[in-house]
Amino acid sequence: MGRLTHRTFAIDRELSEKIDNLVDGHPLEVNLLVSKALRRYIEWGRFADAFKLVTIDPQLLKLFWSHLTVDEAREMGIQNGNNRVVEFILSYYRKFDLDSVLNIFRVIGAEYSNAYVYSESGDDSNRTIILRHNMGPSASAYYGASLKALCNRLGMGMDLEESNDQLVCKIRAIDKEKSIAQERSTHRQ
Repeated sequence: MGRLTHRTFAIDRELSEKIDNLVDGHPLEVNLLVSKALRRYIEWGRFADAFKLVTIDPQLLKLFWSHLTVDEAREMGIQNGNNRVVEFILSYYRKFDLDSVLNIFRVIGAEYSNAYVYSESGDDSNRTIILRHNMGPSASAYYGASLKALCNRLGMGMDLEESNDQLVCKIRAIDKEKSIAQERSTHRQ
């Protein structure tokens, strides 16, 4: 945990009692719980509300993917990567570059939605992204098409390896000069 800043604020008595019940009176645990709740709201909750995002049970998500053909999922990924995800990234980071794209996949897809396990390796010139999902080929097609559409907007090449349980994305020759930094002028929160 980074440097701490002390703040004083008031909360509803009922909420305070629920916090006390959760942590059994340990003050350090109260700080961790409140910090985690605030972080989750700032990094996820406010955007989930604004963009109508939902968290879904992994078994239900797997069932959803099983009812889509690979081509349907890929088309959905292209549309989403060309529209809503760009809008979401600009709202979240106020810029659109490779780091913000990959952070959205890591933070939203892996950390908050638990849709897959995210891993990344490489350097500034080449990166390999692996999304382990165990959701079938349609999930790989969707995530791959979405990520490819986003990278195409950045002028970056990529190779995809889709399988039933994971997606491997190899992004080539990343040029920091090709990043598109945009201040978001619409959809202010």
